[in-house]
Amino acid sequence: RAYHESVLALAPQFAPRLTAVRFEGLATFGHSYLSDAQPELFGNRLRVDPQRSVLDQYYAFIDTEIGQVTRRLVPGDLLIVISGFGMEPTALSKRLLARILGRPDFTGTHETAPDGFLMAYGTNVASGSFGRGTILDLAPTVLYYMGVNVGKDMDGFGRTDLFVPTYLLEHPVKYVA
Repeated sequence: RAYHESVLALAPQFAPRLTAVRFEGLATFGHSYLSDAQPELFGNRLRVDPQRSVLDQYYAFIDTEIGQVTRRLVPGDLLIVISGFGMEPTALSKRLLARILGRPDFTGTHETAPDGFLMAYGTNVASGSFGRGTILDLAPTVLYYMGVNVGKDMDGFGRTDLFVPTYLLEHPVKYVA
């Protein structure tokens, strides 16, 4: 919440062209509370109590934050929501070893988890599902959208497929060596 409130307070003062906010809580709560949020992944029964898990509550918080930002978008703005990686249960052997060694018993891990996701919102964003990308595509895509030359030596690619055809025609990708 402090990150979001800081952005809201500073944006009018500095009028940035790009704002990036990292919400670390999803990883933090995912590591610690995945078994509470999805007990069936750990051989337990589904939650029957009306209380949501800490992880579910944090997802609801993030959804609210994204909703607030989405409502403030003006034509031409771009909102990208990204998670570089997914979360899955930590192997029981690793959890038991952590207990024996007196280390935190994290129930969630990124080690063999599925990929994350990228969602884009804005008036120039095409609707639909698109081909797979990587976290490396984020910087070239943002540079492209901001009208900044994209480095040919960058590891990722500008995801021009995310944008409507009229935007692409008016804004061709520019590269720099």
